[in-house]
Amino acid sequence: MSNNNREQMIERFRQVKALGFVKSNRKNNTGIGKTFEDYVGVVENNADAPDLFGYEIKSHREEAASYITLFTKSPNFPRRANAYLKDKYGMPYPDNAGLKKLHTSMFASKYNTFNGTYSFRLINDRESEAIRIGVYDLASKKPLDCSVGYTYGCLEKVLNKKLKDLFYVSAERKFESGEEYFFFNKAEIYSNPTLDRLLTMIDKGLIMYDIRIGSYRSGKNFGKPHDHGSGFRIMESNLRLLFETRSEVE
Repeated sequence: MSNNNREQMIERFRQVKALGFVKSNRKNNTGIGKTFEDYVGVVENNADAPDLFGYEIKSHREEAASYITLFTKSPNFPRRANAYLKDKYGMPYPDNAGLKKLHTSMFASKYNTFNGTYSFRLINDRESEAIRIGVYDLASKKPLDCSVGYTYGCLEKVLNKKLKDLFYVSAERKFESGEEYFFFNKAEIYSNPTLDRLLTMIDKGLIMYDIRIGSYRSGKNFGKPHDHGSGFRIMESNLRLLFETRSEVE
């Protein structure tokens, strides 16, 4: 990261901080990120590239202790992985039994429960260098499927492209007349995430993986898989463990 990009990002943050409390631009949990990005000039998108000046931006409420998204990405093997998972293990929509969805969260350190039938668990397959989505029988924990996942190369590419430099913003918040306001008062810069750190954190159960696959319910893509943001998430307090360097913005 060039010093010029770093200084430009810090200056944008300081300009927003100087505004004091600003009204949230969105009425849900993503309001904090949307509001900060609006003020620093990020155009909302789903691109794999960083948000601004080479930095990926994450924001959080100071009092919150929750998971934040590291990155979203569909499994990169096998071909049409989302359709395979949805069609084979998904559950029907309550109002349309002909369409399926698969929404569940999992860790490598424990089995979950899904639809009273299956357990899901991440598998760190070091021999084949892949993170696999393990599907198990709920009662016996007998393995049923581990054919879908992410290669190490895919994950490392995302880390180096999307998260190489992360600008992490904290905010106080308050409510006035039912409206949420944020004061973006602190920031940290994290740099150089490593695949080894990610894998170690997955093994320890410090990384959560969410599957969020639905079906298009109208239009030309009717019935096809719709990925609503499947990806890897982390507790805010553990974020620093993924990166080699951390510095506070003065």
